[in-house]
Amino acid sequence: MFSLSRHALGHTRNFALIAAARWRQPNPLVGVVAAAAVPIARCFADSDEGKTTNPSKANNMENKSEKVTVNKEELRKRLTPLQYQVTQEAGTERPYTGCYNKHYEKGVYQCIVCHQDLFSSDTKYDSGCGWPAFNDVLDKGKVTLHRDASIPGMVRTEVRCSKCSAHMGHVFDDGPPPKHHRFCINSASIVFVKNAAAPTAASTTTSSKK
Repeated sequence: MFSLSRHALGHTRNFALIAAARWRQPNPLVGVVAAAAVPIARCFADSDEGKTTNPSKANNMENKSEKVTVNKEELRKRLTPLQYQVTQEAGTERPYTGCYNKHYEKGVYQCIVCHQDLFSSDTKYDSGCGWPAFNDVLDKGKVTLHRDASIPGMVRTEVRCSKCSAHMGHVFDDGPPPKHHRFCINSASIVFVKNAAAPTAASTTTSSKK
């Protein structure tokens, strides 16, 4: 588990307060002053170092996933209202409420819409921001990055599933070394699949009796 510097932790707490304020007040202009006080999040480069880059170049990540067409009506039936709002309308769940915020079992986190593998539990850490945080993706081709200026006074880098274009969350450059990535992901946009390689106590007992 990693720990952020006091400076980075201050950034994440401020962002969590801004997101919470947006949920309490539907008016998108509320929180403009607070948002403007938060340093603008920089796009990370398509490289191992994670340095600053041009947002337009960030969109050119290698895409190894086959695109799928999403049926919105079927999704409304299959997903919860929150899952649909987050993945299809670029919504954000309230901080500290997601089921995967403090979840550390071994396994893989998939896109809730198309079930593409996106993140590994090996890269998950407690950032203190109120949302599940990962310092890397399973593969660069698993996600696409997009410039997001939806909050007045802030420019963020949106993360979407490369296969179905579902909104996942955002990525920031205040994560742990060596890459300094913090993929801030909504629990409502992902589903956890437990690592089947590790045998359970029940299966171990059964095997020993044979």
